Amino acid sequence: MNNRRLLTARLAVMAAAATCGPGLLTACAQQPQGGSVAASVPRQPVAPVRESGYKLVKNWDFKTLIRDDAALRKEFFTRYIFANGTLDHVNDEWSRYRDNHNHVFTDTGLSLVARAPGELKPGKVESGMLRSRWSGQYGVYEIRMKAPPGRGTWPAFWLNPQDQTWPPEIDVVEIVNNGEGGTRRSFHFLHGVGTKNARQRVSKLDAQKTYVPGTDFAEQFHVFSVEWTPDSVRHYVDGVLVTDRDYLWVHNNGQDAGAAHVLVNLAIGGNWPGPPNAASLPASLEIDYIRVWQR
Repeated sequence: MNNRRLLTARLAVMAAAATCGPGLLTACAQQPQGGSVAASVPRQPVAPVRESGYKLVKNWDFKTLIRDDAALRKEFFTRYIFANGTLDHVNDEWSRYRDNHNHVFTDTGLSLVARAPGELKPGKVESGMLRSRWSGQYGVYEIRMKAPPGRGTWPAFWLNPQDQTWPPEIDVVEIVNNGEGGTRRSFHFLHGVGTKNARQRVSKLDAQKTYVPGTDFAEQFHVFSVEWTPDSVRHYVDGVLVTDRDYLWVHNNGQDAGAAHVLVNLAIGGNWPGPPNAASLPASLEIDYIRVWQR
């Protein structure tokens, strides 16, 4: 299930009570009877940010602020940091990250677009990804996005160390459409020795370690966020606290892993999501904004 993480590790070695959020930066979703989360949440955060001591440090707003390729390139790379910033895939995914109209601006923001320009087979799907030029440590990291509906799609929003040594890693959200729950569930993993003997104070995850709120993440925009502190990570979906766990951001040798960059990608295919079919492509991961608050 975590093949991407294992390969990332090898590449790094080669390269040398549901409550509303942390005060919380996002509006709480209305919850109908039965506890399911409403299909969409407001775009603007409601701001106990001031009361919680957080200040907005990055506002990558693709609907109003970043509206063309030049502005996008000032803030993001479109490849992984490994291989001198040229690595175009990890794992056994079918997709390769390209710049052939794979980052498309629309009325709703930015779409990472995956398509097969030729034969649909491993290595021949072109897709889009973002890796932030900015890096930081701790704070609240948030994305408002709409997942693609197709089988074999695997969008993710995650944090990786800027020093190219893996682990650790924080997966804010992964939505893996392999037919077993499809886009109606989300994954929220933490990686590395920092999870050892960790206490879990809150968990709304099921036996498969997924969150199933009773809504489809491909039908409307939803907000996914983490509050990351020196000793814990809290995951939120649409303002609902999903997990609250102890976590240390350290390498396997116990040393602090330092600053992290922000990653968003639309992977296609591979062992976990399974192969895509022709009806899955083109696929679009729609992103309204990515924001970071820090104390």
